[in-house]
Amino acid sequence: MDQRSLEEAVRSSWAVRESQAAKKLIDGKIDTGGRGAVTGGAHLNAMTELLGNVFRDAGFPPDAVRCRSGVELPGYFRPTKKWDLVVLLEGELVAAIELKSHVGPSFGNNFNNRVEEAIGSAADLRRAYDNGLLGRTKPWLGYVLLLEEAPGSVSKGRPRSGTFPIDPAFADTSYLDRYVILCRRLRSAGLYDATCLVTSSRQPDAPIRQPDPEIGYAAFVSAIMARIEEVGVLQKRN
Repeated sequence: MDQRSLEEAVRSSWAVRESQAAKKLIDGKIDTGGRGAVTGGAHLNAMTELLGNVFRDAGFPPDAVRCRSGVELPGYFRPTKKWDLVVLLEGELVAAIELKSHVGPSFGNNFNNRVEEAIGSAADLRRAYDNGLLGRTKPWLGYVLLLEEAPGSVSKGRPRSGTFPIDPAFADTSYLDRYVILCRRLRSAGLYDATCLVTSSRQPDAPIRQPDPEIGYAAFVSAIMARIEEVGVLQKRN
């Protein structure tokens, strides 16, 4: 998958968000902080399909790659949880990928929610597998985050410390910096096998950035390809 495909998917996300927000206004519903653009759903469909095509192009049957509508998988701490992209093969869970976005202006209010969601989703599914709820194959988990580039996300500041000092890694950081730390640590801690952080402003011609190559799109796709090779589905192309 090339950079242009990623850029088109990100721009599609912004376009869908704007159309969903506009529909809320037409319907006479008040939209607080852009929430309507998210709750309308579908704004990350293009990115989900882009990743789904990685599996399809490698030889997975079309019905093995399930996305867009969300696929429920069993949990351990809760009955089920919907994942954005789920890949199955002969009844075994090959991969599950979560896609999230974080758009302003509420960067401070929603950052902890995003962190807790990311950690909780992975921990829940990992424990479900450990307790025999997901078959024999250890699932491969991926996490993708699209962050809006805006003054509130890129401006640096020092988080407030409480009873104990904060981790020095978070001192004088922006929310963008903190998401880089999150994505790197989610992977290093083994909660996810690969993570991806992409940033962009909502302007139509804005560049699509990847702050850290280790958690960039190319590295994420490479990790998917390694997983595909591991399960033996990769087909030779003519």
